[in-house]
Amino acid sequence: MTNPGGKDGGASRPEAMIELKDLTKRFPGQKQNAIDGLTLEIPTGEIVIFVGPSGSGKTTTLRMINRLIEPTSGRIILEGDDVTSVNPDKLRRRMGYVIQQVGLFPHLTIAENIATVPKLLRWKRDRINTRVEELLDMVGMEPATYAKRYPKELSGGQRQRVGVARAMAADPPVILMDEPFSAIDPITRGRLQNEFLQLQTQIRKTIVFVTHDIDEAIKMGDRIAILDERSHIAQFDTPETILSAPANAFVEDFIGSGASLKRLNLTRVTDVPLVDWPTANVSADRESIRERLLRSDKGSVLLLDDEHRPVRWVNAGDLDRGDEPLLETGLSATPAIEQQATLFDSLNEMLNSLQGAAAVVDQDGAYKGVIDIETIGAAIRTMRGEARQRYRGEEEQQTGGLESREEPES
Repeated sequence: MTNPGGKDGGASRPEAMIELKDLTKRFPGQKQNAIDGLTLEIPTGEIVIFVGPSGSGKTTTLRMINRLIEPTSGRIILEGDDVTSVNPDKLRRRMGYVIQQVGLFPHLTIAENIATVPKLLRWKRDRINTRVEELLDMVGMEPATYAKRYPKELSGGQRQRVGVARAMAADPPVILMDEPFSAIDPITRGRLQNEFLQLQTQIRKTIVFVTHDIDEAIKMGDRIAILDERSHIAQFDTPETILSAPANAFVEDFIGSGASLKRLNLTRVTDVPLVDWPTANVSADRESIRERLLRSDKGSVLLLDDEHRPVRWVNAGDLDRGDEPLLETGLSATPAIEQQATLFDSLNEMLNSLQGAAAVVDQDGAYKGVIDIETIGAAIRTMRGEARQRYRGEEEQQTGGLESREEPES
């Protein structure tokens, strides 16, 4: 596996699903290669991110994998088979493809869009219908509600979910994703990222994902390939190692400042202990809510609805304003943080809400606990300590313990 200057950060590499061997592309009329001898192994069942500045060849490389763009030279190996010169249509049926603008067929229903590849593969109707319903359920869209709608009747986020479902329709081992969430508003984008990561824990596909956003790469990727011009690999490694030990000045500059904050994208809410917070039902009387507040060491109570979903944060001052309904005072507790969200997502929500804490919910929106600033601060200190310890260990291995360099800035 090509990994210039990189280290594996202690993570073992599974068997390769895709191998790119000396892959080169020169477009007609150009004096130099757009892709110049790229060699890379993409492990089975992982999300591998291609990230780099504009013009680094990320999308061109992605499109060569399924031969939407034909390589000038080099080889593409899929599951041990050389697919560099096989029928490209057959190759593409082994790979799902999700693009930035989704690319749904506007004249087809949602069910018909998802069924596109199974129909090409001549699946029986009953099998197709079962698969469509299964996929709509998987991406959180009720089949009875959405199957017969058309793309124009969906929001951008819903269309993106359908695009993911269509890519998975024939159960391909590989999914290619070209900036799939970049055209969506930030709130929906964050939610879809979290939903997709949760989905990946179930499907365990090999995913090649293009983005221009290093924060998205850190959040989404099991491994990241940072590409310089002409798809030269500046570093290919785990997000932890790239943040802790960038291979060269180009990688350092591309990552930018704030490595400690970026590390918050490496830890999910499920990985940290949640805070026990006083809660009350929205229909409770003010005195019982006040009593719960006084018995706690917190500055507010979290109100939950009848389905145990977070609604409002209320403090003593809010409770004193008896002329205002509780649901119109305090601070909104929505949007809440899903368990698959990262600590970076959590911190962002806290800053937006001015609460200093965020309610955590499960997939059904039911309250699970609270994450607060103190929890995130403790996580940052732990990650910095682990990064320093890992860096010292790597230095000792490289120098035999006789030399040491300055620790990287955290």
